[in-house]
Amino acid sequence: MAVRLSLLIATYLVLSGCASIDSVEPEIPALPDHFIEPVQTSEKAPLGPDAWWMSFADEKLNNLISLALANNYSLKASYARLKQSEAQWGKAGSGQLPSLDFTLQRSQVWQSSNSNSREFEVGVDASYELDFWGRVSALDEQALQQYYAMDAAVNIQTNTVVSQVALSWYGWVKETQQLQLLHNQQDRIKNALTVVRGRYLRGKVVASDIWQQEQLLESINAEIINSETLQDIYRQQLALWLGKNYLAEEVFVLPSENYQIPEILQATEKVSSVALQERPDVLQAYAQLQAASAGLKVSETNRYPRFTLSASYNRFDDTPEKILTNWIGTFIAGLTVPLFDGGNLAADVRLNEALVEEQLANYQQVLLVAMQEIEEALLNEKQQISLQASVNNQLKLANQTQDFNHQRYLQGIGDFLALLTSQQDVLALERQALGAEFLQLQYRIQLLTTLSHGRFSNVDEEEVEDE
Repeated sequence: MAVRLSLLIATYLVLSGCASIDSVEPEIPALPDHFIEPVQTSEKAPLGPDAWWMSFADEKLNNLISLALANNYSLKASYARLKQSEAQWGKAGSGQLPSLDFTLQRSQVWQSSNSNSREFEVGVDASYELDFWGRVSALDEQALQQYYAMDAAVNIQTNTVVSQVALSWYGWVKETQQLQLLHNQQDRIKNALTVVRGRYLRGKVVASDIWQQEQLLESINAEIINSETLQDIYRQQLALWLGKNYLAEEVFVLPSENYQIPEILQATEKVSSVALQERPDVLQAYAQLQAASAGLKVSETNRYPRFTLSASYNRFDDTPEKILTNWIGTFIAGLTVPLFDGGNLAADVRLNEALVEEQLANYQQVLLVAMQEIEEALLNEKQQISLQASVNNQLKLANQTQDFNHQRYLQGIGDFLALLTSQQDVLALERQALGAEFLQLQYRIQLLTTLSHGRFSNVDEEEVEDE
């Protein structure tokens, strides 16, 4: 018996060593020129994805993102799903170890002849599946890869939260700057209106000049209403991402009078290829592919014989005092072979083969989309730099034109319509310049998000209190 058991264990060890799980390694497409290999940190090093918002050197933004990472409910739900996946992995891995059960029972039998009997029993039962073909380890690997995929999903959600907090906060700051600009424009047009009215009283202009100037002033009032509305919307969005239904006014106190949205002066030209490989959507697709591959291994091994070992050790007697004297020990080696199932197991293999094909195609598509998103973000940032410079040049020329027309108008030789047109151009270009600056910042945040791995914080930590 001992020799047979030794041979059985030796055979199991040999077969187990051969029952490895082969991962699917998809082909990586060629990278565009914008991607470079990792380099040592230097002044010309490519933009990095780690805590990317720190590049703005904005303590206010840092605090808001810390609040969001601790309190955002969508992020908390993602971490709860990650815990579920971790538990599923633990359940799947338990099959690699023997199961051991302890039993204790007392039975009583009553008979009509008043001859009653009772029995006490104590037992220990153990069972273990010999993983000859790698079925149990494949189940564990499948659950592990599903856990990795869920972990990547958490990082995707983290990226979303961080980027939306940055966009909402700087959107609110931009509208604050917009309101300051609009009130400044309002004061300038009011002063111009005073001049026009004075000239009208002296009989030098017609009433329509006053009406057109008043119409221009009213258009600024409409812009103020729109900006105040957008400011409230950004405030609500920020509260949502911070897991609050309301944010105190202290949150919106600017650090200084000169606080403005960050100015982006130079476009990013190169990014690290590692950033592409560590994107959470790419890692998620890769883990899903490996999980499907492990699932295929499980379906294939389900068609093979299954070997199990079980043993039990039981003691029993009619009194607890004698229970140690009577015992029974058993050892069973079992073999289960699927003979006929109507093609169910074969169909399951075909199903999982198709699933692997699907996940392989999905991984390739996710990788291409990721590359396209990075390329688009780089292009948008580069083009916006040129557009922003063009708007600033237009504003400079418009100011020169306005000053020229204003002097001619005061001298009584200029046309009011020309002055009004130049005023409208300056007002519009001033707002357009601020909008272009904010759009440049949005493109930078978009680029940083596309390069981000999303591994920033664990919301299971104690909640951060509001400032």
